Amino acid sequence: MEKLQAAIEIARRKREAERGAAPPAGAVPAAPQADDGPQAPVSPSPAPGMGGTEGLWQALPETRLDPATLVVSRILSQSASQESTPFDVLRTKILYQMRQNGWRRLAITSPLPKCGKTTTAVNLALALGRQPELRSMLFDFDLRAPAVAQMLGLPQPSSIAPLLRGERGFADHGRRIGANLALALSGEAQTDPTRLLMSDATRDTLARIQEDYAPDIMIFDLPSILIGDDARAFLQHVDCALILARADQTRYGDFDSCEREVGEYTNVLGMVLNGYRHGDGLVDVERGGA
Repeated sequence: MEKLQAAIEIARRKREAERGAAPPAGAVPAAPQADDGPQAPVSPSPAPGMGGTEGLWQALPETRLDPATLVVSRILSQSASQESTPFDVLRTKILYQMRQNGWRRLAITSPLPKCGKTTTAVNLALALGRQPELRSMLFDFDLRAPAVAQMLGLPQPSSIAPLLRGERGFADHGRRIGANLALALSGEAQTDPTRLLMSDATRDTLARIQEDYAPDIMIFDLPSILIGDDARAFLQHVDCALILARADQTRYGDFDSCEREVGEYTNVLGMVLNGYRHGDGLVDVERGGA
């Protein structure tokens, strides 16, 4: 493509020289014109911020959640309550740090499974969805064991692979909760997610979604770090990561390895300790706290 563009530019400059009109320095090469009459004018693309982005969000199919199903899954932050307070506090801290650094993409991971990372990711997304001035997105990128749809009580969605490969637009795959929270759900498990997560097509797809929909924050629920290469393959595409550890399960060596691994690819935003003893009770995002 670069060689073709260079050839077009050389030919254009030659024609200009023959006509005695040299192009100005730094001019953007024009597309070659046919010689069979005037060309029809090209309609300009809609300018960003002129209703286009809002229209894209409103066009996403809206999904309504069953409160009883959410409680069973320990999803407690769709509405403000005492139970949602830990996630509201987490939301505030994350937003502050990400705004301070100009970050928009957040990964959530853990050293090993069963630390509560997906529960935290979903609760955080719903807490962000209660902020009317923000647009947020949640991507289920634990592609070997996707769980977000089931946790929300939704039917199994279609595969996310065509979206990431650029074969399907976000308008056809995404779903919306309320006015300002979008979901990219993953259906069938992928057998080779590492190749998909680190591909240029996935990078380009996310860049296109970010440009078109202009979300303030994009949350990616990733696999655990120490069980394979999937999370490592994708961390290069985010601005920061939140690590979930479980007090009654995560060994310090595993957490230390996870933190070092994440730090090699992106910024470590912080750590959430789940399942710790506080007074007489167990505080657990999967059993009612964080």
